[in-house]
Amino acid sequence: MVDATSPPILVVSPSPTLKAQLELLVEELGLRWVSFSQAQEGLEFLKEHTPAAIILDEGLNPDAFAIAGRLKMIKRLRDVPLVLLVSEQNERTTITAEVSRVDHLLPKPIDRRRLKSLLRSLAHPRSENPLVD
Repeated sequence: MVDATSPPILVVSPSPTLKAQLELLVEELGLRWVSFSQAQEGLEFLKEHTPAAIILDEGLNPDAFAIAGRLKMIKRLRDVPLVLLVSEQNERTTITAEVSRVDHLLPKPIDRRRLKSLLRSLAHPRSENPLVD
């Protein structure tokens, strides 16, 4: 059952398939979620809402790393966990993610169990939660 009082997970991806996958996973965990196809829509949402976590797809325009860096400069959003889904996880994307202050970098296709575990820990954080996977 979805807790209507908890803040939602924000998903921003231009891919309808990826958003559908994430929707099923988030709802399976009993979490609320909201999704947008374009970065600007997600940024508009963030002007008035503070989500439990933010999931960005690297396919966004402008680039998801730039968006992540911009979000982490906003005091209210600084501590919101940010997950970036990438098609290729290599040294360059890892370094770019660190510079952009991305909390979790996950490769596509999505490992369902890994993302489910991550979302569960983000929605119900313990006292100490490592930021880097």
